[in-house]
Amino acid sequence: MIQIQRILCPTDFSPTSAHAADYAAALASSCGAELVLLHVIPEMTYPMRSFGMSHSLEHIQEELQAKAQETLEQRSGELTTAHSGLGVRGILLSGEPHEATMECAETEGADLIVMGTHGHAGITQALLGSTAEKVVRMSTRPVLTVREPS
Repeated sequence: MIQIQRILCPTDFSPTSAHAADYAAALASSCGAELVLLHVIPEMTYPMRSFGMSHSLEHIQEELQAKAQETLEQRSGELTTAHSGLGVRGILLSGEPHEATMECAETEGADLIVMGTHGHAGITQALLGSTAEKVVRMSTRPVLTVREPS
């Protein structure tokens, strides 16, 4: 019998990922599993040093991390309130979202990854391949994708 003890749910705080987090929370609650919300901040690699802006880049990165941590904590609290007895943890990482998601799934021992199919990436991701598509294709863990209801 398959036992789900930990569900990883990457979020970019978009409406689609919020819907996926709701879905993951309901599933985790029904299985008695822990829910791990993951937010990945993509690394800024633009060559700002040559423009004398490296300090600005560090400041922007720090602000992004602080806001993301605050939003992650708020969302974790909302899910805990909505699903009594549900254990929710938030994790904030930097890097390529699909790579960080798969690494986190391994590190955390996730039994399942639940994620939205479309996030904030827009046309760039449509041309290059979405994070969800990359995770589905490359992950060694089962992945459940959730579409935003129409």
